[in-house]
Amino acid sequence: MVSTSLGGTSQLNLSGKFISTPSQKATISIKAKVKEVIKDSRFTLEHRINKCGSVVRGWRNYHRFCDMSQHNLWSLRYWLWKFIRKQGRYNRYQTNKVIKRALPAVSWSACKFVIVKGDKSPYDGDFVYWSKRENAHYDGITARLLKKQNHKCTECNISFMSGDIAELHHIDGNHNNWKPINLEVLHRECHQHQTVHGQVRVRTAG
Repeated sequence: MVSTSLGGTSQLNLSGKFISTPSQKATISIKAKVKEVIKDSRFTLEHRINKCGSVVRGWRNYHRFCDMSQHNLWSLRYWLWKFIRKQGRYNRYQTNKVIKRALPAVSWSACKFVIVKGDKSPYDGDFVYWSKRENAHYDGITARLLKKQNHKCTECNISFMSGDIAELHHIDGNHNNWKPINLEVLHRECHQHQTVHGQVRVRTAG
């Protein structure tokens, strides 16, 4: 089963999951757009390289939940490398660096969702289960702190639920102090009302 919409193609694989990939039309379009931008001699080469980066980053962000393993734009990268090198401004080593600005990498993940358990409902009162699902969107130190806090805000002691925004809080107000003892995760509303944040805003305004 294959369906195409909004610049992507979705196909049902053997595991029963839909895998989405950028459509052929979308891939051809982004290649043509990048070539159009880099050839626009009205702007400096540096400006054109940065603009290509914005275009490609936007395209890759749009498809970040697709399977991008076969859409790394390798042929475009090769063409772009030769074009930039031909301009005579950069040597081969410098070209290797600026090509990363023209074609910035964006992380992607396909079918990372977890199916809801058959007997679960948002109205069943199992706050721990639903909080864990919601907090799976976070990673790194925020994810570790959420697990340590049992997926609850340390200020109001209420679980993080769907739609809640979890923010990392530096207890002493020093954003350079990343010691675990100085960090906690709060609801955005709770975070904005921390005394130390109010004091910082007053000092800045004064």
